[in-house]
Amino acid sequence: MRHPLLVNGQVQVLGQTLNSVIYAVATDNPTTHLAKDSPTVLKGGTVWYEGREALGPNKPADETDTVLRKEAAMYTALGPHPRILRFVALEEAVLPGGGIDDPSSVGEGEGEVRKKKAWALRLERAPPAPAPDVLTRLALAAQFAEGVAHIHACGIIWGDLSTRNALWFDGSDDGGSGRDRGGIVTNGPLKLCDFADSEFFADYSTEWYDCGSRYCRPGSTRPHRQQPPGQTLEREISALGSAVYEIVEWKIPYGSERDVTDDEDVGRVGERSAAGD
Repeated sequence: MRHPLLVNGQVQVLGQTLNSVIYAVATDNPTTHLAKDSPTVLKGGTVWYEGREALGPNKPADETDTVLRKEAAMYTALGPHPRILRFVALEEAVLPGGGIDDPSSVGEGEGEVRKKKAWALRLERAPPAPAPDVLTRLALAAQFAEGVAHIHACGIIWGDLSTRNALWFDGSDDGGSGRDRGGIVTNGPLKLCDFADSEFFADYSTEWYDCGSRYCRPGSTRPHRQQPPGQTLEREISALGSAVYEIVEWKIPYGSERDVTDDEDVGRVGERSAAGD
């Protein structure tokens, strides 16, 4: 059974993994009062609606705060760029007792100053788009590579390099001319997102590369392990090659058709929450 907030269009869950949930809320669109029309989306450990944890997965507030602040720092380091999804804001509030307090009430409680915690990233929203034709896919693959080049130029390893983390705006955004430098019509820009697992070069693990299984080199029983250690950038370039193939050919070069990893979709958050009501 779906949660009433989903049925009534007040909350729209756009994606969920073990680590986060992407959603929109009706209160962000004062015109239609429907979540599907919200110009931005929220990413966090829990679905918040009107100041309360409306739907799971109910990640601990401290854990969510740490993860979101780290990803916000990555977006800030990447800066405004036509191939990077626009970071709007880090949403913060005082979260005692599982709800959002009125900011004006922030003060001392039980001998401690109640501090604001990050509960969501606010990001620009990409509209749904049809599957692109082959010429458009060529242009999108070039844009994907351009975005990865910008990430590396900022001294950052993306880590979770994946076509799932690339959004095509299909002409609805004015951030691109609708035509790449080679003259191929793209009808709008492609933008990269999800930097929760990103790190600066010096901080990224030399033992592990945290991408989806289909972006790891084939033939290994431990595909995410760097063998030999210290090949992080080489692993990311290899993953980029797989992503470019996937965009152009519209199929994956090797690996499972589904990423059976820790960030695999774990089910409809609304159905689980409704069952627990």
